[in-house]
Amino acid sequence: MQVIKVIILCFIALFFVACSTTSLNNYTSKTKELSFYSNNNLVSTLKFDNPKQRHYLSTPCVMNSYTIEEKNSSYGKLFFEYIDLDSNCFWTGLASGFFETSLNYELKLNSIEIVESIDINNYTFKTYKINNKSYLSVIYSYYSNTNMFLVDYEGRFYTKLLKELKPEYISKYLDKKRFAGNYNKSLVRKNIFENYFRYERLDL
Repeated sequence: MQVIKVIILCFIALFFVACSTTSLNNYTSKTKELSFYSNNNLVSTLKFDNPKQRHYLSTPCVMNSYTIEEKNSSYGKLFFEYIDLDSNCFWTGLASGFFETSLNYELKLNSIEIVESIDINNYTFKTYKINNKSYLSVIYSYYSNTNMFLVDYEGRFYTKLLKELKPEYISKYLDKKRFAGNYNKSLVRKNIFENYFRYERLDL
């Protein structure tokens, strides 16, 4: 019986290793490039100029997490967060919902309304109307236990990536007034107070 448990655990470990190597988003610090994949094909690459990267952990659930902030020469101000949960951990709700709540709270918004939401493969593109007067775009991606959030203040890379995945897409909000806030909070860092995810040991 003990041998069977060991075999099962080995298969589970191999499964999650395989998943982790098929990530939707890979950041290479050497080249300062963030790659976006869909169906195992490279769709687009985001080149950073002078990224400000911070690493976070939340044991035992998160050993690989980081944020990147930058005012990019091509796309304007960007904020990116990458979270890879351990296989024995799970979100206590929708990760995207937690992110929206954090965005609303940290920026002290009067109102936030989703005016565009498009799902393509493992990506969700959302544009928000902020305080009834300006717009903010966010790209969400998810795969297995990995989640990514990209806040695109100008909406330029958002539009570029969306057009790569959906060529007929035409933006209604790119030329409208854009939101000029500054969100830079990590969900991993906030988890100690907010309980976004938690550990659950797998008993076999």
